[in-house]
Amino acid sequence: MKKPISIELFAGSGGSLLGLEMAGFHTVIANEIHPHPCLTLKKNFPNTRVVEGSIVGLSGKELIRKAGLTIKQLGDIDLIAGGPPCQGFSTAGLKNPTDARNNLIGEFLRIVGELRPKYFLMENVSGLTTMYGGELFKDYLKKVEQIGYKCTYEVLKVANYGVPQMRKRLIVFGSRDGIPPDFPKPTHANPKDRDLFNSQLKPYITCGEALGDLPVIDQGQTTTEYTMEPQTEFQKYARKDSKHIYNHQASKHREATMAYYGLVPAGGTSLDIPKEKRNGKQGVQRFPLNSLARTITTEPTDFLHPTLNRIPTMRELARIQTYPDWFEFLGQRTTGNKMRRLGYCSQSQQIGNSVPPLFAKALGSAFINTLLKQKKKSTKRIKG
Repeated sequence: MKKPISIELFAGSGGSLLGLEMAGFHTVIANEIHPHPCLTLKKNFPNTRVVEGSIVGLSGKELIRKAGLTIKQLGDIDLIAGGPPCQGFSTAGLKNPTDARNNLIGEFLRIVGELRPKYFLMENVSGLTTMYGGELFKDYLKKVEQIGYKCTYEVLKVANYGVPQMRKRLIVFGSRDGIPPDFPKPTHANPKDRDLFNSQLKPYITCGEALGDLPVIDQGQTTTEYTMEPQTEFQKYARKDSKHIYNHQASKHREATMAYYGLVPAGGTSLDIPKEKRNGKQGVQRFPLNSLARTITTEPTDFLHPTLNRIPTMRELARIQTYPDWFEFLGQRTTGNKMRRLGYCSQSQQIGNSVPPLFAKALGSAFINTLLKQKKKSTKRIKG
């Protein structure tokens, strides 16, 4: 079967794109507004046309033209995927109903309505369904109907698909010609719950499993070389096709900062430090060796290495997001608030904003399986 083709909107650094390609799609066009993630996209996806710039006001035909292609060349597009920015209604954001970024889901649906793919996949924050009394989401569901698509939606836990973190995402599947695919069944579960419903499910991937084979480097150090063989199935996945480690550079800290980090216990947070000694950033989590990380954010100072008194390297954060080691992030490693306001999108922001690739692979596989079934039915009709 010829690879189904997809278009990625709000592509970021390509976590969703990578997962969909793992599932069997070929992403022909990726659109992203920020120039720095575009550098990462071009580096890691040489066979994808990257269109840099805002999607607002850009028609589907213009998007394809900017990619150097034509509607005729693409034919019947199989999938349009995207995760419109969610800061306007994120529980981690300001929850501002007038935030212009709230309208980007409408822009996503506009492009879907213009290009009429067989399916669409939209990813967003789990709170979208209830924020502002659920009115925003109800409005988007009406728009889905208006452009002639049927959809189903569900909030999924990424840990259930082999991602070592407690992240929930709203996933919307849309179909042009019939019922959307079923959501993928979990492959992993909390070890405490596995025997209750399906003993065949694998236990959650822990932070220790995800990070255990990476070279231990102290603050201020960098390395590109492995020092041990992979020990777990996840580590073998992460290191496949990778001879060197990218983005494994540890930030340099002041002695006072390291001393404060040293007060955070194994697997704990800064809230475990006695109140009289809390004088730094609150809520910092030390990655737990034997369980899941909290949701990875765009701010690396929200986390600590499992055993060292430093924040994670970009590679360690990327591992928790399930990026393979061959994937290289470009641009400045981190940025302060001033740079963020100026529109810079650092490596830490690219990683934190990503859809975990293994999660995206599971979602993409649901569409691939449906497309294969449709092709078999079509073949039988022709032979008949």
